[in-house]
Amino acid sequence: MKSADVLLVTQEDQTIAAVRSVLESRALADAANVCGTIMDLRTELSRTANGHSNIAMIDIDQDPERMLSELSKITLMYPHLWLIVLSKEFNERRVLHAMQVGARHFLRKNAIEAELDQVLEHLLAQRPTATTRSGTILSIFPCSGGCGATTVAINLANELRLAVAKRVLIVDLDTQYGTTASYLGLKGRYGIGHILGRQGSIDRHLIESTAATYCEGFDVLLSPAAAEADRGVSLNYGNLPATLEACRESYDYILVDAPRVPREVMTDLASVSRMNLIVLQLTVRDVAFAGSLIAFLVDRGIPRERILPLANRVRRRGPLLRIEDGQRAIGVHTLHPIRSDWAKAVRSVNRGQPLADVANRSRLRRDYQRLADAIQRCMSNGSS
Repeated sequence: MKSADVLLVTQEDQTIAAVRSVLESRALADAANVCGTIMDLRTELSRTANGHSNIAMIDIDQDPERMLSELSKITLMYPHLWLIVLSKEFNERRVLHAMQVGARHFLRKNAIEAELDQVLEHLLAQRPTATTRSGTILSIFPCSGGCGATTVAINLANELRLAVAKRVLIVDLDTQYGTTASYLGLKGRYGIGHILGRQGSIDRHLIESTAATYCEGFDVLLSPAAAEADRGVSLNYGNLPATLEACRESYDYILVDAPRVPREVMTDLASVSRMNLIVLQLTVRDVAFAGSLIAFLVDRGIPRERILPLANRVRRRGPLLRIEDGQRAIGVHTLHPIRSDWAKAVRSVNRGQPLADVANRSRLRRDYQRLADAIQRCMSNGSS
């Protein structure tokens, strides 16, 4: 087991000591990472989990119902997480609730030193010898309507596809416009609304059969505004974690275009994303919103290195703010630029094709290539 494989959520010194005693007997003392709260656990998982089978031990005594409710979201986001619930109280109702949220074991605290070793032995024996495809999720949050986030999603997805010759998927959560479908000239009967509204299981076969294909290796889960049978449906965000996990089994990159989603959904998306792109134009309004959005995500435990603010339609001259002004106002060291090239962008939209197909040698297209390279470097350097 690698370091941080064992995550312990508790604020009790006695519980920490009991768990460490068992881990020391297995020469795993250095593998434990103590998290004081569920929020700390989210942060640690976002740093370390990537299809890897972490073990999390959760002391729920501080607020059992609330903590078990939070754990239900975490187990959906991290299906490879092995969850052990710790509590002083042991009753049928609480054990059942723990099992319902995905716990593998329920341990009384006074039995940790006597029973935890056997529980770990059982879990480690189940460690899979091979892993399935586990794609990378990138979330894209616009700071305003019309800032170009969908254009960013489409061209970034295409550049990643071309750069690494792997499958990409755009998940369009825009319930109002369905811009991705309009841009790429796609039509379909079902889309993301159909998936999220499903009562039964959600798996990779359902994702692949529902997604609309733009070209080989480039698919889209259409928004409810674009899918014929989904128009007017409300998105059941409770199924979003399971949907994204199924997407990861079929696609190497999943780009989630997420305008106007509720803050709780934004937090869940950011938690499972290897990179979160904040798309803005250099206007006072967008810059202010970007600053507040980044502060919100950091406050919710999202590491700063997983947040990439992106300035779209940057001009050398004009009424907009300068890059340097935007960086200072937002409080970041880097604001990734995408230049303004109206002629090339309009040609791309009018032809329903990414820039790589209609303006292959343009500087605008090179900006997207650099963006794709920057994201791949961040991930290869381990910062995400």
